[in-house]
Amino acid sequence: MFFYFPENYRWSLAVLRAIAAGGLFGEIDWACSRLREAARVQPSGDVEAWHRTWGELGRQLEQSAADALARGHRVSASDFSLRASVYHQWAEGLLDPDDPRAEQAYARHLSCFATFAQHRDPAIELVDIPFEGSVIPAYLVPAVGRRGPGPVALLSDGLDANKEEMFYVALNLARRGITTLAFDGPGQGSALRVHGLTARHDFEKPVTACVDWLLQRPEVDAARIGLVAASWGGYYAPRAVAFEKRIKACAVMGAVFDTHACMVRRVGYVPGQGATQLGNNAPLGTTGKQILRILGVPDWESAFRKLESFRLEGVADRIECDLFIVHGANDRHAPPSEAQRLLEAVSSRHKQLRVFTEEEGGAAHVNLDRPEPALSLVCDWMAERLQEKKP
Repeated sequence: MFFYFPENYRWSLAVLRAIAAGGLFGEIDWACSRLREAARVQPSGDVEAWHRTWGELGRQLEQSAADALARGHRVSASDFSLRASVYHQWAEGLLDPDDPRAEQAYARHLSCFATFAQHRDPAIELVDIPFEGSVIPAYLVPAVGRRGPGPVALLSDGLDANKEEMFYVALNLARRGITTLAFDGPGQGSALRVHGLTARHDFEKPVTACVDWLLQRPEVDAARIGLVAASWGGYYAPRAVAFEKRIKACAVMGAVFDTHACMVRRVGYVPGQGATQLGNNAPLGTTGKQILRILGVPDWESAFRKLESFRLEGVADRIECDLFIVHGANDRHAPPSEAQRLLEAVSSRHKQLRVFTEEEGGAAHVNLDRPEPALSLVCDWMAERLQEKKP
């Protein structure tokens, strides 16, 4: 994995995530080259400098989008807005959840993504899916070159990620004729920040709400529904398809069989002492406070009591749909043994695991060190599994 900040795993991972989500390295390097010293500040880097720098970059791109739109250049405005959205996400990402600037930065992130979606051709539809008296925020990306009912894939990300980070997957599936619905489930993105929905183990509930909504759409073939997920989505997605049988194929980028055990390792949890490992090089994509907020708990003891339910033991054998797992050999968040446990536990007739090594690239968490060819393998596999069956 490329460490932009050699002394800071979390910040380096954020750089890779920003690039994968649509950011440009040149723009990110322009901003982050000024953060070298800030990254070394213990225990978690100079978050003020981080927030200030990413926010400045986001505002620059916002202005570029506005200038392009004023000249009638919608393509440029859309492109600038996507990248502004990415950068504002990271201006928010590591702030204390109670900091009012976090809410402001996230609002700009959502606003920029909405501008991107509006001016993209074809446009992306932003939707709110009814769910238990609240909503599941989502966006629908139409398949390229398809008319009439066709395959659709749900997209879900991980613990501290959001639906906007999955656009690169949506784009690649759309090019293969698959409509996509990317959504923020409880604990994720704007489901958490705007609607107050915290993480829950029974992820089949929001997924079922999404499937119900999709089946009302004319572009959806009910017999060809898939699910693609990444990171902690490697727990959420298998859990969902164990119960939601209308999903025919599931692909995960980074499997998590036992989130409790993985999180114990990641934060160095010691009963009675709490999390002992939350600094720069802990295998975490966000802060300890943000994790507690995601889980909706006040402390680490409560967090690990809640995480007792976030396990696939006794659940995975219910999985019968086709399953494809890609995993990095050096994944610091969830070791490859998590993927192997899932593969062995499921009842799927068609199941496959592909582990990427350091020698070939793609060995880091969700293959972020080298996303290809893992991304193409996942998208090609999903296209094959959801292809129309000939009579």
